[in-house]
Amino acid sequence: MHLNDAELRALVSSTRRAYDESAGAYVRTTGTLDLFPGLDHELDRFFDALPGSSVLDLGCGSGRDAEYLIGRGATVVAGDLSEELLRHTRCRCAVAGAVLCDLLTLPLAGGVFDGVWACASVLHLPSETHPHVFSEIHRVLTPGGVTAISLKEGDGEGWARSDRMPSPRWFSLRRPEAVVDELAAAGFVSAQVSPSGRGSWFVVEARKGCQAVS
Repeated sequence: MHLNDAELRALVSSTRRAYDESAGAYVRTTGTLDLFPGLDHELDRFFDALPGSSVLDLGCGSGRDAEYLIGRGATVVAGDLSEELLRHTRCRCAVAGAVLCDLLTLPLAGGVFDGVWACASVLHLPSETHPHVFSEIHRVLTPGGVTAISLKEGDGEGWARSDRMPSPRWFSLRRPEAVVDELAAAGFVSAQVSPSGRGSWFVVEARKGCQAVS
């Protein structure tokens, strides 16, 4: 499925509006780690792989993961499409900064983060845009920095509802091997896929090469 620029802008705007309007419901249904079996272990693995302490939580949502990483000792900048969710995250935990952004164009300098955590955020964009998103993540990472990106396995994409919030969102299902190939094309090395323990979700972890140039 190919979306032109106007259609893609409309998709991003609809997604932002959905999260702003349903922020309260989304926080209630996603705000604690016990709702997501195994997520704490994924966060620990990501934190332990960091070459330093600076992290971009890309699609911070309720602030759940930012709070956990700060508790582990990370310095976290929260990034999200929704102003309402950023407001909740700032109230919830001591983030080092909050950036209103979409994943397609990060308003951030290159080579500044030791890690980019992207939990259940990339899948809300069309799969044709994912290689560009991966390039943006690569750009903002310091050489040797790591990313962890969680996605749902399968085929197909489009608007769908879930029990997390009443508004429909775009979901892109992906094959792990295709994601690994796209990360390699973006300049990442050592990409590995791990099951999440939550149904069809999986996590791809990769590192920016130490000699890479942003």
